[in-house]
Amino acid sequence: MKGLALLAGLCCWGGPVEFRFVASELANLTFQLDAMAGMGEAEGEAYRALWRQELRWDREDDWQLERWKSLRRRQKTRLEPGRSGAPVRAVAWPPNYAGYYGQELGLDQDVRIAGLQAGSEKDYGRRLRRLLERREADGLVSVVKHFRPRFGRFWQTEALGQLRPKALQFEALVRKHDIAALAERLAVFSESKLGPRREAWFYLIAHPARFGKATVATMLRNHAPVELLESETPEERLAVIVHELVHYFYDRAPLERHMGLIAEFEAATPAWRMAAYSYLNEAVATAAQVLVERRLRTGADFGRWTASPRNVYSQPWVAALGLASYPLLERCLEGQCGLFHGFAGRYLAAAETALGERVAHPHFLLASRVVLTAGDELRAASRLFRERVPSIMHATGWEQLARFPGLPVVVLARDGEQAPMLERIGPGRNVTVLTGKTAEAVEQEVGRFAMRP
Repeated sequence: MKGLALLAGLCCWGGPVEFRFVASELANLTFQLDAMAGMGEAEGEAYRALWRQELRWDREDDWQLERWKSLRRRQKTRLEPGRSGAPVRAVAWPPNYAGYYGQELGLDQDVRIAGLQAGSEKDYGRRLRRLLERREADGLVSVVKHFRPRFGRFWQTEALGQLRPKALQFEALVRKHDIAALAERLAVFSESKLGPRREAWFYLIAHPARFGKATVATMLRNHAPVELLESETPEERLAVIVHELVHYFYDRAPLERHMGLIAEFEAATPAWRMAAYSYLNEAVATAAQVLVERRLRTGADFGRWTASPRNVYSQPWVAALGLASYPLLERCLEGQCGLFHGFAGRYLAAAETALGERVAHPHFLLASRVVLTAGDELRAASRLFRERVPSIMHATGWEQLARFPGLPVVVLARDGEQAPMLERIGPGRNVTVLTGKTAEAVEQEVGRFAMRP
């Protein structure tokens, strides 16, 4: 394995955790291919512009990228052999972590991780053939071989020089600010069940800022590609890395603990408790992120940074709840409570103090929801609702009503079409109805709802 690694000992909960920061050519190339093919979370346009304007994109490249996309699509909907992605237990509320839905079992993640880990084309092929049929694995390798010569020039002249020093700087920061000890306490707080090799891998991805500045960092089990702009320093991204790591810890808690936590929130009294639960995963990860920022910044600088919630998180509800939760999380990390014992009530109180009357805001109450439309003509209105009204869990379709009987419902309909829909939904549900004379009028109504102060 080519890369740079930091081993930081964590005692008290099962052995050391290894924080590994990796600057890898194949990780960057396979990440770019997925982004350009629309197969990951990253925005692909910046990479498409890089290839068109600087790496001599041609018609053969169009065909090869389409081939990559076709091969990768086959893994998107397939699970590991012998495993099921169906929820293991019916619940009224949608659980707020990916593991419940079986997403961590998908071959898609395995294939992405293979590309991140591979030290050579030969190694990439070996890893893929453990997961896929040989023809499918060889197809992905051949696409990588097609693009790699030109990508190699970009890697050698630009990306490697950016990423290798930053990997070393991340290592130094983790040591200087004792991030390993913080990670230990966060894992204990989350009751994470980690494997015998406790490793967290972060693959640094060179994002060409001249073509766009939108970056992502996403956890794939205990692996995370982290896009970096040339101008960004490790000090600006270390907290985001810990944020993503906490999502992994949260996901690795036992199922029984998660089910008990949902029951605890269900038994609470606030009418907005489902929304608070929906945001809990992000709130905890953001609170951990804030704790890292406090370690990295001076007192005055930290005060200025927290004064603007958008510095904390771009989604306003997550920013507010994360800021409200970080003092609580800090006390819990000192031993006062854990995620599954004593945290829920404290979190609800902190949320009410931070949000005040806004706990009743319709956007907050629709943190998790199912959207139902009266006909295909309203698909655009449904997409607009998803884009403009922030959420943690957005579902569509009637089957979701039976799957999550406690889920709030949004009805989008033209005038007169809502009555049979409401009858079908039945009594006892929290329902928001947006109507208009035409499909365009419904879209306008969605826009007005999204702008509600």
